[in-house]
This record gives sequence, structure tokens and C-alpha cells, in this order.
Amino acid sequence: MGDRVHRLAARRAHLDADNPLRALTEVIGRVPGGINLGQGVCELPAPAALRRGVTEALAGDEPQTYTPYAGLPALRAEIARKLREWNGLALADDDVLVTTGSSSAFFAAGLALLEPGDEVLLLEPFYSYHRSQLLLLGAVPVPVPLAPADFAFDPNAVARALGPRTRAIVVNTPGNPSGKVFTRAELEALAAVLAPTDVVVLTDEVYEHLCYDGRPHVSPGAVDGLRDRTVAIGSFSKTFSITGWRLGWCAAPGPTLEAIGRVFDQMSVCAPRPLQRGVLRALRELPAEFYAALRADYERRRDVFCAALARAGFGVRPPEGAYYVLADYRDVLGDVDPTTAVLRLIERAGINAVPGHLFHNRPDDVRTMRFHFAVADDVLADVCGRLERLG
Repeated sequence: MGDRVHRLAARRAHLDADNPLRALTEVIGRVPGGINLGQGVCELPAPAALRRGVTEALAGDEPQTYTPYAGLPALRAEIARKLREWNGLALADDDVLVTTGSSSAFFAAGLALLEPGDEVLLLEPFYSYHRSQLLLLGAVPVPVPLAPADFAFDPNAVARALGPRTRAIVVNTPGNPSGKVFTRAELEALAAVLAPTDVVVLTDEVYEHLCYDGRPHVSPGAVDGLRDRTVAIGSFSKTFSITGWRLGWCAAPGPTLEAIGRVFDQMSVCAPRPLQRGVLRALRELPAEFYAALRADYERRRDVFCAALARAGFGVRPPEGAYYVLADYRDVLGDVDPTTAVLRLIERAGINAVPGHLFHNRPDDVRTMRFHFAVADDVLADVCGRLERLG
């Protein structure tokens, strides 16, 4: 009986490899006073309006039953309004699906749109879950490197990577782990390259409100030439500091969205009703000033943290968006592989990071680690002090 149970599907074999993120989290957890800047859990407080929406939903008389698989109609309408007014997406209320986080939205979209063997372009460095989910789907991730120095987008590199099996490209803006924010000109260049093809654009816009130095967030689906080929994906996890709630969204033209929604129904049935109520309240009540203050606060944290990394001897380019920093550690921790470097950082400073090779297809020459800075001010000050004592 046991042998039968343990005959596992080949498509998930890549998940058997050691997971440095999990292992290093366990290591830092055993360090007295250790600070985990690895997984981007976002430790800042959630808005009061959001929490009130949940508690009132739980305390009221509303039945705690399933919602429609696509989400509460009022929440779908509010998300669609936001996407029309803020992101410039031409969407009807029914073009929005509420999901259990952006990861499930990405997976449901992949199940609805991709056949086994289809190729999907990933702009490198890429978010590791995008690659691992594509492999689970039986798709073939094809890396397309961004410029090493500044993560500039090269449309010619995309053109060279396109082939007869290319079905989609993932555009993550602002990017994790790079902090890359795509400009309208770069997205227009992408549209020109894709014009002769039927390639779908899958976006990851989780960090849309965290663009720095006056940069705007440009949704790919708002750009001519990409509107009718884009499936937009986002989340409330980072905007509202609720990474543990797992609430996200997916938006696409009607028939495509309906197909993705029916897949999501099989995966999760629906997102949790009271949490949907909380997000609905936040979207209705939080003013534009909330988002401006959020961006300014994260930009301040970025500047403080990057300055400390630079003083400690790390090679660092301040990110354009999101709340991660990819730092070259060689002058501080030696020319060693990223996992060894993170272990040295834990030993010497009690700080954890993510080994940078997880974001690359060919990791052998990678000498970076990724930090997040979504922590309280006192924790950030402690981190900066520890880093500067490394020098």
C-alpha cells in the first residue's frame, strides 16, 4: 500500500530539490535575536478600515456561506472601478475574478491558457514561484535576461526567444526580486515585438503602489497592442500588509476571465467571504493619500536600507519599485555561492536573506542575495547597525 501511495507524479519532481528559502528560515529561527529579511512577509500594520470590515462581517448576521466563485459582486465591481480609474484598464465588472492570492490567480490562468509543452518567456531575474508553477503546469520556462547593470528591457532579446511553441510572456512590474519598473516606452516596444504573434501577456502587478522616485506604474493591459492579449494579476497582500490573508485578483476580457474563473472554482471554490468584506471596505474608504503615504514610507525605508548596505560594502542599486534589494555580496562575504554567503551573513550578523541564484535559470555565476525591507523602523535600524558593523 505504501509503495502505491508514494508513486508520485513526475511533474512535481522539481519541488523535491532542497529549498534554501525554507532551510535558511529554519536556521535564522534558531539564532537568538535573528532577523529574517528573506521571504517578503511584510510585517507592517494593516489599515484599520480593512480590519473593521472583517470584524463587522463576522459579527453581523450575514450567512458565512460560499460566495460566487468569482467573488462578491460588490468587491468585483470595486476592483474593476479601481483598475479603470487607476490603471487605465478597459474592464467591465464581470472581467474581474477574486482569488486566494496572486499565486492562485497565476496558476488558474496557466491551467486555463497553457498546454503541456507550451513555452513561456520569463524576464530574468524572475520570481521563482513563476518558474516553479510553470513547471508544475507542464509548460517550458524560457529565460530572457534583463540587462545586468540596470535591468533594462531589450525587446530584441524577446524577439530572439520567440518560437513556434511560445504561448505567453510574464511581465512582473514592479519586479520581484529586481525592483524593475517597466516604462510605457518599454511596454510599447514589447507590444511591437508581439504584434505578429498570438502570445499572451501574463502580468504580476502585486507591487503596483510601490513605485519610487516619481515613477508611475503602467499596467501592460493599458498599452496599445497589449490590451487584448493581457491577463492582469495582482494582490492586496503588499498594499494592505496582509500577506497571510491570501487575497488577490485576476482581470481579463470576458470569455478568457470566465474560463480562468471556472478553473479557480475547481481549485478553491471561492476566496474567504469575511476577508473579501474587509478588502471591499478598505477599497471604498481609504483615500488616495493612503497610497501616496504608503509609497513615500517605503521609499524612505529603501533609501535608509540601501545606504546601510552600501556603507557595509555591498554592491547595490536602489530598486525602482517593490520592497526588495538585490545586493552583490562579494566584497563583504567573499566570492562564494549565494547559499554559503547567506549562511555567513547569518553567522556574522544574525540577518537572513534569499540566495540570489533562485531567481536565475543558470545559477553558477550568481553572486547576489535578496533582502526585503518591509519591517518596522526599529527592526530596520537594528539591521542597518548590524550591516555597518560588518565593514
